[in-house]
Amino acid sequence: MVTPVARREALEILKAKGLSERAACRIAGVSRRVTSYQLRQPGKDEELSGQLIEASARYPRFGYRRIAVMTDQSVGRVWRLWRSLGLNLPKRRPRKRRCGNDIRIPGATQPNSVWSYDFVHDRLANGGTLKLLCVLDEHTRECLAIEVGKSLRNQDVILTLSRLMRLYGKPAFIRSDNGAEFTATAVMKWLRDQNVGPAYIKPGSPWQNGFVESFNGKLRDECLNREWFVNRREAKIVIEKWRQFYNNERPHSALGNRTPASVGQQRWQNQSA
Repeated sequence: MVTPVARREALEILKAKGLSERAACRIAGVSRRVTSYQLRQPGKDEELSGQLIEASARYPRFGYRRIAVMTDQSVGRVWRLWRSLGLNLPKRRPRKRRCGNDIRIPGATQPNSVWSYDFVHDRLANGGTLKLLCVLDEHTRECLAIEVGKSLRNQDVILTLSRLMRLYGKPAFIRSDNGAEFTATAVMKWLRDQNVGPAYIKPGSPWQNGFVESFNGKLRDECLNREWFVNRREAKIVIEKWRQFYNNERPHSALGNRTPASVGQQRWQNQSA
């Protein structure tokens, strides 16, 4: 089937070869009115197109589905304009799938029941080291803290958890890998004294800590890879700003396109009940 676009292209080719407009239209099988018709987008599409271009520039790693939620538009309409504007993200490499099965540690059933934490490493513009401790509530997906420093030890882990527990209350479990900072005797003793159970994943099984691993990927993709930090003070400010955006503005598909902060309000309602 010949598309209207193909017919228009054929018409232009025939006219370029010296045929009259009448003859070219007859051969291409189109009406002569086509030659004087100008394609136009409705005004509402022009306005939304501008919003999509602005949103794509501001959030270059977001796809059309998340942008549709943030602009309060239908996914179908946004996809049509998104594609016509050439805003599609490049396809990611397919991940290698693991063979076999594993026993997964049960996840959180309510807010503040299971936290997970992990380290992320990055570098400053001058090559200096940057180490981040990310703490996440597995049920609400809320990022409770991102501690930034040159190096973070087991004592820094204890201080961060102590501060967060004063703010949010104590979780039942804290999930982590078997890193030295998490399995240190001081950390394990402190958690035991707080009556909080450490939930260590199997060595070499990062998928068992999937919530925080997924968050780390978003942090790197949407913040760290886009920024060029001059010093750690700037890094702390920019990363904290992104954390606030992640919690309060960024819709999360696993939460029904709600924000983690809106789901996290259940924590306070449960505590006050």
